[in-house]
Amino acid sequence: MAATLRTEVEQIKEQPEVKQALKQTTGTEPDSKPAAKTKDKVWLGTHALVFLSLAVFYFFLQFKFLGFAARYVSLLHQLTVGAMAIVVLLAIAKVIDVYLIGGLESAVTKYNLRRIVKLSVGLLMIFIVLSLLFQNWYTAVVSIGLVSLILGFALQTPITSFFAWLYILIRAPYRVGDRIKIGDATGDVIDVSYIDTTLWEFGGDLLSTDHPSGRVIRFPNSRVLSNEVYNYTWPLFPYVWNGPCFPTSGTKSSSALRMKAIWNLWPRQCKG
Repeated sequence: MAATLRTEVEQIKEQPEVKQALKQTTGTEPDSKPAAKTKDKVWLGTHALVFLSLAVFYFFLQFKFLGFAARYVSLLHQLTVGAMAIVVLLAIAKVIDVYLIGGLESAVTKYNLRRIVKLSVGLLMIFIVLSLLFQNWYTAVVSIGLVSLILGFALQTPITSFFAWLYILIRAPYRVGDRIKIGDATGDVIDVSYIDTTLWEFGGDLLSTDHPSGRVIRFPNSRVLSNEVYNYTWPLFPYVWNGPCFPTSGTKSSSALRMKAIWNLWPRQCKG
């Protein structure tokens, strides 16, 4: 019996969610190191070749051998430098994905961090393109500032939801796969995007039990900043105590006495 119990405990400890929860409580570091797959190495090698090709092309532009298109040499310089910057940016993002994010054990953490990397890469690529369009950095910064100010007033709720998404990633009030209740919405988290969260509803106003209702609930992430979040999922203790109530009558019949005896077995007192 003891050996069986130890085996079950070891099996539970091998679950990724349980390992993550144990690391949060003990502060231990992972022992394994991530290894790049063949397709990742090919991907990085391809980007290295593209970068070298662009560098060679930029070098030959210095000789001005394109006499018939001399007026476009300056533009080609800018486009080549921008393309090289984008290639380096994508290569760095791939290295982060393979060697840093790939070493994590939690699939949910990998999913969230990869979305952050993709968002950061997208913003940096936009910045590179704007820097090519506006040769004057001051003009580019002012233009970005004005656009951000206008969008800030027009899109207050989405922007708040985006910062709430960052809060969800950092503080982790819930994650994909958790069963939560926030406001009137109750269900299993199936997606956490930049702007909103999607739940697979269970219970609700259509059912009296905790079974899936078949509906999908989508709410803005900003609700997590103003509402209590009840999370029913924790790997180290995946249970929720629920004491049932047994109604009894005021008579002294044998059935009532039996029900009262059952009543006394539960630590919860019910009135009815």
